[in-house]
Amino acid sequence: VGGGTATIPNEIFNLVKGIVGAGVLSLPAGIAAYGNAPSAVIPATILIALIGVISGYGFSLIGRVCSYTGATSYRDAWDKSVGPNSSWIPAAS
Repeated sequence: VGGGTATIPNEIFNLVKGIVGAGVLSLPAGIAAYGNAPSAVIPATILIALIGVISGYGFSLIGRVCSYTGATSYRDAWDKSVGPNSSWIPAAS
């Protein structure tokens, strides 16, 4: 493990791509489900913002755990904080 060549800008791009990709894929389904209800725009906007804040906080926590444990990957952070017996879980996701 280790010896990777990823740079900070590459990692930021990958995170943004993953977050935006998930949002873009979920928006059409939500619009199709409530397309005839214009009053659903405000609750939907609030819900999307709330989910974004929760996701950002989750990414922040992962970064903190990596910083505290000296881990260089999510699996390594899981291994050092939770235990090696279940470190396959983040690798499978």
